[in-house]
Order: sequence, then structure tokens, then C-alpha cells
Amino acid sequence: MEELTTKISPGKSLIKLLLYMIVLGTSIQLLFMGLVGLYMKILHPDNSFSFSFLQDSSGALKMLLLSSSIATFILPAWLLYRTELGANLYFERLKQVSLRQYLFIFAAMLCFIPMMSVISYWNESMQLPESLQGVQQWMRASEDSAAVMTKKIVEESTWSGLFINLFILAVVPAIGEEMVFRGCLQNIFGRWIANKHVVIWVVAILFSAFHMQFFGFFPRMLLGAFFGYLYVWSKNIYLPIFGHFINNASATVIAFYYTRKGMGFEEMNVFEQEPNWVYLASLIFTAIFVILYYHSTKKIVHGTRLEED
Repeated sequence: MEELTTKISPGKSLIKLLLYMIVLGTSIQLLFMGLVGLYMKILHPDNSFSFSFLQDSSGALKMLLLSSSIATFILPAWLLYRTELGANLYFERLKQVSLRQYLFIFAAMLCFIPMMSVISYWNESMQLPESLQGVQQWMRASEDSAAVMTKKIVEESTWSGLFINLFILAVVPAIGEEMVFRGCLQNIFGRWIANKHVVIWVVAILFSAFHMQFFGFFPRMLLGAFFGYLYVWSKNIYLPIFGHFINNASATVIAFYYTRKGMGFEEMNVFEQEPNWVYLASLIFTAIFVILYYHSTKKIVHGTRLEED
């Protein structure tokens, strides 16, 4: 078995994955935009068509985001898995999953929301040195541009829109991003680096950097590391996918709730300072549920303790 796992070098696997992501992500999105352009030309043959339509229409933005998630993450990860079948074990499902493990993850994610909020606020308040003000202005402009598109997607007040958003913003990204970052990249870097903690944090940094949202870098990096440990401890890709889904779904549901109350996107994102005991309780209860989850992955099976990671 050891021979099989070293047939393909990690460098070659990484290059293949990146090529699949670039080629499929670019070509399928270009195809999508071409089909949208053709559709609009058929509907309005006398009008000149501008791709600014994609920025003005929430429906078009959602379809673009869905096609991007599938083409950039799900298809490349699955293609790498299929082309290296038998050589490298991606998307591990070596241990059985119990209902209580899902419950522990669910509870930990909800308990961490206050801490995540304050970490996000600290990150967003970050000021670079005077010499790097140009970089900071570029980062802020990039962030503001992304916020405009996010606003058009998440400001949804209908129930049907909520379920569509949950699918596009929570289900598909959770599956695709965990397939790539935890399933593929943790495997690839794990064949280079023996220390699993280093691997988890390297992939978490890449996970956060890939999103190109600099003022949310640190909270997203922490989430990436958490999902990485979920995967290493459980040896089952379903659990980090579930944790990722809960994170995205909770933000989607909160945005839906505030939109129904008549609040705009800007109001939703205003940070409200809570008493310090709220953050302390958030940290303590999150730690409790993470520890409970960890111990649940070390259960005794047929009188023999599972192998330590």
C-alpha cells in the first residue's frame, strides 16, 4: 500500500489540481456569460448588451456564483480524485460518523458566533503602516466591490429566495471548498510535510487568502484551521463539510431575518459591542463542544482504541 501512495508526487498532484481549477473555472464561466449574452440578444435584438447586467441582476449573480463554485472547486477536485484513484486517498471516509458528532459541531459553530464577530471587527479595523496606505486603499476598494455583489445576493426576503441562497451560498460552497482545501490540499501538503498541524495551518492560510477578502482574513483562517482539525480527527470529509455548511447557512439565515425586518446590508454589518462575559462564554462553550467532538472521534471500537492521529 505504501508503494501506491507514492506513485504520484505531491508537486504533480498540486499542479494538476491548479490547472483543473484555472481551466474549468475560466472556461465554464466564460461559457455561462456567453449563454447569458445570447439569451439577452434573443430577448432584446435591437439593444446593445452589456455584461454589467450580471452585476445588476441578483438572479444572474447567483447563477454565476453557482457555476463558479461547481467549476472552480467541485469539478477539479473530483477530476483529481478520479485521475489518481488508487494512488492517493482523497475525501477520506475512514471512520463512521455519529449523530452526536454533528451535534457537537453544530453547537460549537453557533457558540463561536460572538467571538467570530469580535475577531472580524478587529480584523476590519486593521491599519497598515503609513508606507503601505496605497495597499490598504486597494484592499478596501476590493472589499467594497465584493460587498456590492454580496448585498445583491443576501438581501432576500422571500422563503423561496432563502432556500435558493442556502443552496448557492451554503450547500455548494461547503462541498466544493472542503473537497479542494481539506480533501485535496491537506492530502497533497501532507505528503510533503510530516507535521499535520503545520499542514492544517498552511492550508487554512491558503483557504483564507483564496477568498481575496483581506479584512476578513483572520476569522476565515481560523475557520479553515477548525475545519482542518475536524477532518484530521474524524478522518471523514462529511464533518468539515457540515461545519462549513453551518457557518455559511447561519450567516445566510441571519441576513434573511434582518432583511425581513427591513434592515439593509450595511445595517446588518454594523458591529455591536457585547459585554465581555458574552465573549468569554462564547470561547468557553466553543472549547467544550470542540473537546467533546474530539473525544467522540477517539471512541472504543470492539475493545480497541482507534489509532491516535
